[in-house]
Amino acid sequence: MTKRILLTALITLISFAGVTHADIFAAGPVYGSFAELSGGQITCRVFNAGLTPVTINLTQIWTNTGVLVTLASNTCLGSLNSIQSCAFSAPITGNLAYSCRVNAQGTDTNITGVAEIQAGGNILNALPLQK
Repeated sequence: MTKRILLTALITLISFAGVTHADIFAAGPVYGSFAELSGGQITCRVFNAGLTPVTINLTQIWTNTGVLVTLASNTCLGSLNSIQSCAFSAPITGNLAYSCRVNAQGTDTNITGVAEIQAGGNILNALPLQK
């Protein structure tokens, strides 16, 4: 009888626990004319629209030639609370298109975001993150 009660209690507790999973989100390729981009940058913005924190454990920017770009700034790695945002960016280094990639892990990975090409304080092009 005691084993049965313990098993029932364990199953009940497991059913209340959320299932953690990881999702990949990406945006791009996004492009701006190289003549316009002198001193420009690619910025990837992420917003946690879910009800629970998520863990961002991968942030990447890729060129259309398959080169992984070195990030200049990144406020996304680690925990991102509900209704908060973060960003990571890199300088534009050539006449290329750029794409953002984010891995979010949690029970409610409802994140949104955008990849933006910026120059001179202006957003020249933007595309949304997609799952």
